[in-house]
Amino acid sequence: MPLQYRTGFWVIVTAVVHLVIASPCVGKVNRHDTVIMKNGDRFTGEVKKLQQGVLYIETTYFSGSVGVDWLQVEKVESTATFQIVLSNGKRLTGAISKVKAESALVEDFKVIEASGEVPVSGSDVVEIEPHKQSFWRQLKGSIDLGYNYTSGNNQSSLSSSANTEYVAAHWSAGSSYNASYSGQSGGTTTNLFEVQTAGQRFLNQNSYLFGISDFLHSSQQDLNLRTTLGGGYGRYLFRNAHNELRWLAGADYTQASYQSGIAQPTQQNVEFIVGAQYQLFHFDRYSLQAQLLVFPGASDFGRVRMTTNDTFSVKLSNNFHLNFTFWDNFDSRPPLNAKRNAQGLSTSLGWTF
Repeated sequence: MPLQYRTGFWVIVTAVVHLVIASPCVGKVNRHDTVIMKNGDRFTGEVKKLQQGVLYIETTYFSGSVGVDWLQVEKVESTATFQIVLSNGKRLTGAISKVKAESALVEDFKVIEASGEVPVSGSDVVEIEPHKQSFWRQLKGSIDLGYNYTSGNNQSSLSSSANTEYVAAHWSAGSSYNASYSGQSGGTTTNLFEVQTAGQRFLNQNSYLFGISDFLHSSQQDLNLRTTLGGGYGRYLFRNAHNELRWLAGADYTQASYQSGIAQPTQQNVEFIVGAQYQLFHFDRYSLQAQLLVFPGASDFGRVRMTTNDTFSVKLSNNFHLNFTFWDNFDSRPPLNAKRNAQGLSTSLGWTF
């Protein structure tokens, strides 16, 4: 294995191990929230969150959080402050309470805000996130690492990615990076590095305004750096505890610099943005995230760029997961001698925080 891949591999492994060791195995339970299941099981501890159809409770008698099916929860009582997202896009902040469905007919869930109680149906609750005072405690994200080595031709590949997000009552912001390296002794090497940031301002119901920035380096496309800055409008077509689909549209400005020897080494363009994002969840066992973004040229009419990133994730224990990812960057009209496509497949082990 080439020296540069061995060095990068062990640096990332060491960082991941330190993060895992630094995280507590058993949380300190300060509240006595109550969760009662439809079969009579009862949990006492801290309600942590509702995500992807799973309600997480932290207790003093289990290591880590216990995840239960939200549709099988009969009663919940918690005085903590949460941020609640409904299927119609409405966002609420307050304490939560859930009673037997037959006792409250349809509206069996309520949010106790400062201005009063807001009754809703428990089946319309998509997310429950704790409202934390500290900025750092409100962050959530994941770290992933993948490595492959073939002894026959001494070929190796290394991929790593990380993302983090902060969600407030009326807005959210996040950033991510993806990096991949592959090569073999005596052969060519390829690399890709991408950093993205994005922000959303939630509007009424299921719509939002967004802003994005993207910085991409890809040796497969002879691309030193492409900078993309843009924004627009998006809307959820549907959203529930098991899947969601949304579309977005807007415009962006790009500046791309290519390797020396390429005709038109620097390009500047204005583009439109049209895209869709889909997520599928299955009770904390697996999830699918798919994104397709199309960039029709405005200043360079007839040119079309397209990016897709699709990840199938299998949940493991202790916040670990196994990812299978396909990505593709396409340009219908690259500079002369540059490639139209850069694509890849990767398998990685990750940790969610």
